[in-house]
Amino acid sequence: MSTRVVERRVPRSALPHPATFAGLRQTFSLWLRRARTRRQLDSLSDHELRDLGLDRGDAVVEARKPFWRG
Repeated sequence: MSTRVVERRVPRSALPHPATFAGLRQTFSLWLRRARTRRQLDSLSDHELRDLGLDRGDAVVEARKPFWRG
């Protein structure tokens, strides 16, 4: 009994385009940045928010947004 190895090649057209991965990477990076900055915004004091021209209500609304919403 012999074992036969068959190599199947995937056509190049079936492989995802490298730009697709770059786009996904950019999207995930944006989502992480939004999540991080919203957590930071939520932790600021009222005085620090006033320095930014925001009030607590504005900060809470922004901080509660899901990371995927702009």
